[in-house]
Amino acid sequence: MRKKLTTVGAAVLIATSAVLMTACNDKDVKGTPVTSVSQVPLGGAPTDTKGGSNSQSAVRTIGKTGYYEGFEITVDKATVTPDEFGGAKVRIDITYKNTSTKDKTLNASPGLQIGGALDAGASWDTPTVPGKGSAAGDITTTVKKLDTADHLLDTLTVVYGTSQENQTLIPLKADAKADSVAPKTLNVSGKLVQDQTTVEITGGTLTPSYTKGERNKMDLALHIKLVGGSGISDGGLNVFYDYFSLKTPDGQTAVADIRGPINELLNRGETIDHADNFVVFVVPAPATGSYVLSYDASKGEKTAPTYSFTVS
Repeated sequence: MRKKLTTVGAAVLIATSAVLMTACNDKDVKGTPVTSVSQVPLGGAPTDTKGGSNSQSAVRTIGKTGYYEGFEITVDKATVTPDEFGGAKVRIDITYKNTSTKDKTLNASPGLQIGGALDAGASWDTPTVPGKGSAAGDITTTVKKLDTADHLLDTLTVVYGTSQENQTLIPLKADAKADSVAPKTLNVSGKLVQDQTTVEITGGTLTPSYTKGERNKMDLALHIKLVGGSGISDGGLNVFYDYFSLKTPDGQTAVADIRGPINELLNRGETIDHADNFVVFVVPAPATGSYVLSYDASKGEKTAPTYSFTVS
């Protein structure tokens, strides 16, 4: 009889242990938080942390595009990785598309706002991008306290430029739009002739100025082709950017800026048609209205030819 009682007691003990293990497992599963962003396990089952999150990375697809300094900038995705102290690491993946014809690196460093305040601890990688090419970059930072990945990502905004300049803002919140002005193509074509030099206007663009202190200014750029006449003397003729001026809709006159650094030696019978030969003028935003372009290599000694066009 004593032997049978011992056997029954062991069976009861095993059954009780199984029930306790099942209860503990159920509690762990129910305690796992739910987020609307996708979850990528870092390894093992999810466990609670001090920050109210778990040991999983949260990834949000962003897919928003802004424009800055000749780049088309797309914020692709953001990843939040909780740490063991209740905080998290954040990585934002970005694609930079260079719209110019020359290899280029972003002059201004991108910033990251958290709840409207600039994060001084954020770091970034902005690549050198071939002309008309694309390359990957990123922004990374850490936060000391993580509530939920969704809430954190909703407070983040990628920033290019300061409040004193024309800014580009790309918020990570799903229903918020990028605050950025896309380059505008100008349908312009005309011709200016002075002596043996013919200047052909073959197109143009209008973009916000990203130069320091030029908030509410625009860069109006006109692409030019140069044709040398048969009467050009040996040694050729110089054509510089500051031979061009522009009468703006408000009646002011702007001289072409060095940011369109045209410096060409035009020979007899030669045609110069470089893809990056733009005469650039800084004009007030929104830059709509009627303009008159002038070309004068004679420094006022001869009549300067003009070309009129309208930006709508």
